[in-house]
Amino acid sequence: MSNKLLIPLVLTTLATALIGCGEGEDAIFGSSNNELEINSFERVNNNIARIEIEYNDGERDIDLTNIKGSFDLASINNLPVSTVLANDFEGTLEDRYIEVDNRTVTRPIYAKNTNERFDYQITYRTLDLSNKDASSYQKGNRPIDDRGIKTDLNNYTNIPSNISFPSGSVCYVPVTDSDLSFFVFNDKNKTGYSTLNDWIEANEKRFGSNQSSRTDIVNIGVNNNDRAAQVKFFATNQRIEYNYYGTEFERNIFDADFVAKDQTSPNEDSFRGVIDCTLVNDTAADFLEREIRTAY
Repeated sequence: MSNKLLIPLVLTTLATALIGCGEGEDAIFGSSNNELEINSFERVNNNIARIEIEYNDGERDIDLTNIKGSFDLASINNLPVSTVLANDFEGTLEDRYIEVDNRTVTRPIYAKNTNERFDYQITYRTLDLSNKDASSYQKGNRPIDDRGIKTDLNNYTNIPSNISFPSGSVCYVPVTDSDLSFFVFNDKNKTGYSTLNDWIEANEKRFGSNQSSRTDIVNIGVNNNDRAAQVKFFATNQRIEYNYYGTEFERNIFDADFVAKDQTSPNEDSFRGVIDCTLVNDTAADFLEREIRTAY
């Protein structure tokens, strides 16, 4: 096990590809200058829900609509404040002071007990889903051979495969840009592990001996008194690469997300990878909700 982790880390490398649209096309895709709504669908066992995240200048709102069964709201990470840890840094990411500029959402991160701040941005690149159906995604013999546009038509397979998205349907692919590489988590990410080493040991066993892995640990937080870990599983012919992040903070162990400094340019060729199109606009979400209700 390595005892040193160099920031920035590599984010989870699900083979996402991306086709962006011109900045002058906002009217086509229904976004306004200071408001953006992103929809997704979640399923746990037989419970299915639609999740709507709306960004406005100054706030983020999350709404849940049950489609089948009763989805557990506790599983949705809707807390308004998260802790941010980085190299010699502790701060908060909050659902306030948000700025929305077309499809770019800027969220400030404030250092603990100071006025220091840095910006974390997500720009949602767009892809027209009009007339796309389940065949737009082609699964290969190996994960690296998968191609095309993967939508919830592929995830909810009871929906007939010949049904396609209506005109005006759009998917959003997030591209992050941050002034600082950081780990982020909140109370909903708290685990039952006693130590970070226990968390590491459990995560290293996710795939048994079927996928080689590497574990790295870094000191973070104020005076670098806290710790974080990455368990990285390398890609195989059967599986893509996976990364899992955990932090040890105030005597608790949390699952975490990691955001790397600086924007990573996405692949824009759908013939060379998979476009993850499971974040969609209202038109596509309304269509999916109707089809899921009918099929399930």
